[in-house]
Amino acid sequence: MVLREDGDQRAVMSGLFRKILKTVWVFINIVVLIALALSAWDMHRNRRAAHFIAWFVAGVFVLLAVPITFYEVAQHLENYRMPRLQRHVIRILFMVPIYAVDCWLALRFKDGTIYFDTIRECYEAYVIYNFYTYCTVYLQEFCNPGLEQIIARKPPAKHIWPMSVFLEFPRMGEPFLRLCRHGVINYVVMRPLTTSLAFISEANGVYGDGQILNPLVAYPYLALLNNVSQAWAMYCLIIFYRATYQELAPIRPFYKFCTVKAVVFLSFWQGQTLLFMVKMQWIKVSQRETKTDYDAAEVATAMQEFLICVEMFFAAIAHSYAFPPSEYFGAQIPTERRMMDNIRDMFDLRDVYHDVVNYGESNQERFTHRWLSFIGFFTGKPPPPLASPSLKSGSRKDEFARLVDGGKGGDVEMSHVPGIHAAGMDGRHMYGDRSGGGSRFADAGRRRERRNSDGEGDSPKLGNGTSATSPRAGM
Repeated sequence: MVLREDGDQRAVMSGLFRKILKTVWVFINIVVLIALALSAWDMHRNRRAAHFIAWFVAGVFVLLAVPITFYEVAQHLENYRMPRLQRHVIRILFMVPIYAVDCWLALRFKDGTIYFDTIRECYEAYVIYNFYTYCTVYLQEFCNPGLEQIIARKPPAKHIWPMSVFLEFPRMGEPFLRLCRHGVINYVVMRPLTTSLAFISEANGVYGDGQILNPLVAYPYLALLNNVSQAWAMYCLIIFYRATYQELAPIRPFYKFCTVKAVVFLSFWQGQTLLFMVKMQWIKVSQRETKTDYDAAEVATAMQEFLICVEMFFAAIAHSYAFPPSEYFGAQIPTERRMMDNIRDMFDLRDVYHDVVNYGESNQERFTHRWLSFIGFFTGKPPPPLASPSLKSGSRKDEFARLVDGGKGGDVEMSHVPGIHAAGMDGRHMYGDRSGGGSRFADAGRRRERRNSDGEGDSPKLGNGTSATSPRAGM
């Protein structure tokens, strides 16, 4: 009893210390922002070069944004109670310092902009993947009777217009999950490929960064591929969220989705808008007035880098509210976990590797069929028809159903489930012991176990008393 009271007292003191620290940090930020505005105005009045002022202002915003994210990451690592969820949260949070530092370096060293920007855009694809995996892991662990079964019980749906005009919506269940998963992973694969092509084009002097209307350079074609791939990945996230928003309600997916989408998707269109405005001369570029050697395309790129540096400060604040570590307070910390173990788990990329490999293996026959169809268009020899997925999978389909059902038969390897990788843990213990937890996710796990023990069936109840997996819940 005495030890428990001491633990409660330490928790209260720790919470009080955090509140004081946050209050002091808010006060410092306000003072720095006021001083920054006055300093920028003084430099402009003394006719300092525009790019020098931009370096200074952007650098201050970066120095303000990075500590906010590092503090949130440290809090997650200190309360690393649900590794399979929090590893993806931390990867998403690191988007802010990577974007901010990367954009400041691109702003400061304009000749290396292509290299800095491609690093940022590759991490962009990684963030989309981690957000999708975060949602699927939660659905698999805390929603009964399992990810595929939940989706399979949803009523038939349609694509969002205008995609509904061209595409047929897949059957709810494994086909729908495969569409969403492959749509996300396609961007994870496409982005590094186009990055490699951009490096090769730049080395041969045919990249043409920012020359969106020049058909003789590689930039417009690579930008088109990236834009289509990114748009499709975001669309797959949207239809996945639309199908599962009721089951995801405890983790507040809307705010998380908005913060990710705002940084990833809107930053691209912000850059294209600035480039268009400079090309149309709505933003005037005068090397004599700005005292720089920037051309029109470089000015548009520099403005994009500067705005992202500023925006990352507000993105860090938004992330601290959308992905708070307090969601995991109360759940028991897995035994024998040290801080270094948590850091190593955070940088373990085997889940990404396995998903990309599975993506290639599951689509190998489809890619071969499309290639033979293309060759057959010229040779007149049609390719053999694809085997039916139900006939082709055989026992693998039953194995997949068993895996996504939570591994009730014993210790089950989870790496084949979409977005889930075991990393040496089985399906029952991958979040640690939930028996003494008090977090939102731990409560959901206990409710799930209580329903199973009371014989209430496989359909969890929502706040309105409706079954989460009934047809009515999916409307």
